[in-house]
Amino acid sequence: MSYQRWNGDKQMQENMKEYLTEKEAKEKRLEVYTEKIQEKVLSRSSETIRQLVEERHRQKMTQQEIADITGIKPSNMARFESGGRVPTLVVLEKYANALGKHIEIKICDD
Repeated sequence: MSYQRWNGDKQMQENMKEYLTEKEAKEKRLEVYTEKIQEKVLSRSSETIRQLVEERHRQKMTQQEIADITGIKPSNMARFESGGRVPTLVVLEKYANALGKHIEIKICDD
């Protein structure tokens, strides 16, 4: 094997190693970022659910009544009220509408 070819192969291997190292670092950063976003989403979702449950109690409505009005299964209703499941925006809006309310969404800086 000529020196030139050997040197080219070595450079390619170093480039590949550097690429893989950078790729792994990027994936780790992305994973951390994703986890932080998930934490924020869960926190805000939990607050919205807490407000809906509070309003349901204020109106003296049961989970079953909300389920009947919205078509959401009572077991799913119980899961997201307890924090065991994160509801979609559509589900939150159905829940709010059953209480005579609506969900407002705002885009804000953190």
